[in-house]
Amino acid sequence: MAFTKHLTTKISTLFKKNKRRNKPACLNKEKKLHLVLDLDHTLLHTILVSQLTQKEKYLIEEVDSRVDLWRFDKGLPNEYFIKLRPFVREFLQEANKLFSLYVYTMGSYSYAQTVLNLIDPGRVYFGNRVITREKSPFKKTLDLLVVDKRRVRNLLEITKYMYFRDEKKSKSYAEKERDESRSNGPLANILRLLKKAHRRFEEELDSKDLRLLIRDPCRQCCF
Repeated sequence: MAFTKHLTTKISTLFKKNKRRNKPACLNKEKKLHLVLDLDHTLLHTILVSQLTQKEKYLIEEVDSRVDLWRFDKGLPNEYFIKLRPFVREFLQEANKLFSLYVYTMGSYSYAQTVLNLIDPGRVYFGNRVITREKSPFKKTLDLLVVDKRRVRNLLEITKYMYFRDEKKSKSYAEKERDESRSNGPLANILRLLKKAHRRFEEELDSKDLRLLIRDPCRQCCF
């Protein structure tokens, strides 16, 4: 995909190869692939309320009537908004059927728990599979995941979700009072790609090099 670094965020996948086709069905069902998700700019966008532009401040009046926008620490210096990316709930519901989901964020544990209380209050999707900056303060590494290290690792890039104004953007979604498409936006597109990769995994296509499961489809996935 033709992306520059500052315009993208990442979804990491760990693929586990089932070498025995004749295993009982009950065991095969437990052989889920692993999907590691970032929070910021992948599933949502967070901003300090004090950083809202003048044209975005209408959101302060709308926040109580919206299901995709939350306000925290009201009245405090670190008061902030969390805006969910369109299609995020559907994405998690569908992805959870095929993958063991993980959160990996450079945010704090407290911040991660705040977000998970919004998108996964029952811990149905992520359980305790959460890695934050307390465990990984300098850089992200999949070595922290408690999984078989022999699994092949892959990386998917997805367009960075920027709902609020950024220094490098001339006008934000919020300022335009619009948002990404739910049915044909980045999360919907990446879900289709992941489902395709999972089907190929089940069919054991290219099983000697599981990186091929996502390499070719990525070329067609323009977000």
